[in-house]
Order: sequence, then structure tokens, then C-alpha cells
Amino acid sequence: MMEYPKDYKISRLIAKKMVGTILPAEEEKLEAWLKEDVRNGELFQCILEGKNVPDRDLYAGRFEVNESWELLKKQLVEQDKRRSIFPWWMGIAASMILLVGVGLYWGLFRKPMEREIAQPIAHIETGGSKAVLITSSGDEIVLQDSTKQLIALGSGMIAKNDGRQVSYEEIAGESGRDVLVYNTIRVPRGGEYKLFLSDSTEVFLNSDSEIRFPVKFGKNERDVFLRGEAFFIVRKDAARPFVVNADDKIAVEVLGTQFNLQAYPDKKIVETTLNEGLVRVYDEKQSVKIQPNQQVVYNGEGGQLVVRQVDASLYSAWKDGRFVLLNNTLEDIMNRLGRWYNIDIFWVNPELKEYHFSGELTRYEDFTEILDMLEKATRVHFEVKGRTVFVNKIFK
Repeated sequence: MMEYPKDYKISRLIAKKMVGTILPAEEEKLEAWLKEDVRNGELFQCILEGKNVPDRDLYAGRFEVNESWELLKKQLVEQDKRRSIFPWWMGIAASMILLVGVGLYWGLFRKPMEREIAQPIAHIETGGSKAVLITSSGDEIVLQDSTKQLIALGSGMIAKNDGRQVSYEEIAGESGRDVLVYNTIRVPRGGEYKLFLSDSTEVFLNSDSEIRFPVKFGKNERDVFLRGEAFFIVRKDAARPFVVNADDKIAVEVLGTQFNLQAYPDKKIVETTLNEGLVRVYDEKQSVKIQPNQQVVYNGEGGQLVVRQVDASLYSAWKDGRFVLLNNTLEDIMNRLGRWYNIDIFWVNPELKEYHFSGELTRYEDFTEILDMLEKATRVHFEVKGRTVFVNKIFK
């Protein structure tokens, strides 16, 4: 049986009082409500005053009330067909009940000074192309500023940038020094960016990630350093293996391949997921090789490398604009959303962190729609204040 809110129940009693169909027991409830607070009596008198009818009707006109009013009128009139009912009373009763039903009752009839002031909510924008290039000399260049299209790097190299991706290229006819010169690209929360290294390897950088790499690779090796998450499409070069050093925990060695690597400093695990080719994952004590649709999970607590079968495309879906949830905890999901939408999370009920979800969300979806979908999937309520999301448990 549906449980109606208190305001809705009171509105029905007022409506019955006005049209003369209220029962003795119901009138007792109405009288008790009037005595609860002096403002209730003032509100009741405001409703009874005929001078408020035009304002009420103008406000109610924005809603589809006709069908609901006909049903309500039938219910009220059938209780006592012998009584005289005045049309404007009926209009008040109908509009009042319907507006209460959608939570607008108090906003319509309260005096302005008595209305609660809602706390403004910051507009949560979806993530987009954002990154900062940090040169070897410490200069910081905002890459999403597409006016920075040609960046001189020294060592016979330049960077070409269009506000969404940057590529490292050698200047024709110039040869640089053999000394490795490193740059860093840092992608903030709420950002993503694409990088082409000097060997044409493609790197898709996810939010809250950074990669440190040589402006131009040496003759014998191709080493880069990652913190965060990135998808790599590595250019094959048998003479120079490509090695990704992940957050000082593990290393991934490849020749030519496609794989996703997630190594956020605040996570205990590092995940290497192979889409194509062959990779070797290792640390100082152990080494494993994996095939496509396999994943190596490194757990920082136990220090073990565990191999498991997966659908690799699901783990790199983020670069194609999708969040794929595979029995993820709500904590993991909110952390991912926090990085992409640049928001903070506050757990009113910490036990909610262990709730699990499976499904798919659109990465470029409006943030409030993402929260609505999660709320519909379980008994969790999200409250947004500024740039902080409060996660509450629904106890009913």
C-alpha cells in the first residue's frame, strides 16, 4: 500500500473540509494539525481567502490537472451528493492536492519570508580534453589552449598540439643530442588527452593521470613512466622493447601491442589488460606473460601477480566514452566518477562502499542523470552540495 507524505494527507483533509465531506475522525486530525504550529493556521486562512484564487489558478495552469481533478471531484462528490459545492472551492481543493502531490504545496502558499532558501548546486560539467605539458626546464604549457600549436622542445624535436591531442615529431634535417630529455604530460581530474610519442606510439590518458617520457627515445630502449590510467597502442620495434613503469610498482614490457594499464596511487592494485599482441609484466621478484583477453592484477599488499581471463575491450571502454561496470563496488564507481567529473565524495553511510553494481554508463552523460540511474538500481540516495556528493542509505 502506498504511503502518502504528511503534507499530502493534510491537503486532502483541507479539501474535504472545504467541500463539506470531511468525517468527524478526519476533522479531529485536521484540528490537531492546526494546533501544531501557528503557521499552520495562517496557511489554512490563506487557502480560504478567495483573493488568492487568481494566483493559484495561474500557478496551477502549468500542470496537467484536468484528468486528475475529474477523478478527485468524483471521489469527493460521491461521498455526499446532497451537499452544495461551490466551483471556486473545488478549484482550490483540486489545485492544492495536486500541487502537494509533487512537493509544491508549501512553495505556493507560504509567504516569501517563510520560504526556505535552497543551497545553490554547482554545475557539474562532464570531463573533456584537458592537460598540462611540463617541459624538462619546468615550464608548464596548457595544452587545451589550441593556440599553442607548435611547441619547440630542443633536441631537434617539436610538439604539435590541436587542443585534443599532442604529437612529438622530429624536425626534418635536424639531429638532436643522444642525451634523453624528459617531458611530462599531466591530465587533471575531469580531463583526458591523447599523445603520440616520437616513435608514433599512441597513448590515451585518462583523468587524474600523468606520463613522463623522453622527447626522443634512445637507440636501445623506450621507457616511459605512468601514474594513473592509459591505453597504449605501441609501435612495433624489435630492437627497442617498449617498457611502461607503473607507479613504481611493476613494469610492462611489449614489442608491438595494445593494452590498458591502470595504476592509480590511491589504489592497492595495478591492472594490466591485453587487447592485442603479447606483454610481459614483472617486478623485482616475478614475471608473467599474458595473451589477448587476459589481465594481470598486481596486489600491493601481497605482492603477487595474478592472471585472469577477461573481455579486454570492457576495460578500455573508457577511451570510447563508456563506463562499463563489472560487479564493481560503489566505492570504485564513485572514485571513477569523481575523477571524471572532478567531484568529491562523502560517505554518510560507509557501509555503502561495498555495494556492487554491473552495467554500463555513458561517459559523457549529464552527471545528475548518472546519479539517477545509480539510485534506481539500489537503495542509495545521492545529495549534491557544491562539488561534493553525499552518499546516503535509504532505510525505508
